[in-house]
Amino acid sequence: MSGIGLSVLIVTYNAGADIDTCLRLLRASRIDRPYEVILVDNASGDGTPERVAREFPWVRLVAEAENHGFAGGNALALGLARGAAILLLNPDAFLRDPDAVATALAHLDAHPEVGAVGPRLTFPDGAHQVGDAGYEPRPLTVLVHAAGLSGRFGLRGLYLSGRQARAALRAGGAPLDVDWLCGAFLLLRREAVDSIGGLSSPMFLYGEDVDWGCRLRDAGWRVAYLPGIAVVHLQGGSQAGSGSTRSARWLDGLAAVYRLRNSGRRLASPAFFSAPLRVGFALRALAYGIAGRLRRRPDLTAKAGDMRRFAGHLRSLR
Repeated sequence: MSGIGLSVLIVTYNAGADIDTCLRLLRASRIDRPYEVILVDNASGDGTPERVAREFPWVRLVAEAENHGFAGGNALALGLARGAAILLLNPDAFLRDPDAVATALAHLDAHPEVGAVGPRLTFPDGAHQVGDAGYEPRPLTVLVHAAGLSGRFGLRGLYLSGRQARAALRAGGAPLDVDWLCGAFLLLRREAVDSIGGLSSPMFLYGEDVDWGCRLRDAGWRVAYLPGIAVVHLQGGSQAGSGSTRSARWLDGLAAVYRLRNSGRRLASPAFFSAPLRVGFALRALAYGIAGRLRRRPDLTAKAGDMRRFAGHLRSLR
């Protein structure tokens, strides 16, 4: 890689204090090459751009008057970026390991066939965060995920399961080939980004990273999950945790990618996408609810609530 080694792209929208923590940890990271930070603020109303301009003058700030979404904001930042590698970093993704970026860059340097790498994402309590990587939304992966069989018998679901991540760690943290990586920390080779036409996406929020990863695989690039690197991700708010309440909006983005990837094929109907998942979430809600009461575990009770909400949200998909 030549020129500026790395461009870090951050998109904010009412990021609160998270962006302060994110930028301070980024600044403290041991990055072994020149880098720039470009932050696009999507018309925050909480003073985020003013605070960034005042407290982090080394960040190139682009304060927008309208919300362009995650993909739109990153596309704007990419147009200004000069790096041979591009790191998408969420404002609620915290580099507690100061060598995380350098280790990811080293893997990209050593493997020219790899277009993107991503770490193991964790909650603040250290629990693995399902959704940090996964496989192309196809009828089979939907069924595997709905049945709770991801990672069992060699089956691949929509998401890399906790058992798959743990197995990779036990095997020494060897990289895993996946179809997509979470955009909370997504390191891309600039050449690979250019090969898929940049960071545009039909999704406004949620699902863009799944779309990008699948398009990279279509273009012949490998997408590598690096379980040996851990990055804390609050997943939408400073109160997030392994048992916290989650928004169901991620299902809209995933359904949109499913339609895109299966257009013209059998079983491409949104009904096929939603029906198995509704059954799966309902069964998980029942199991978590019973376990939460028997074990007096509030975190399991919260997960049961999440599962019920996800199942209910899928009824609205058309």
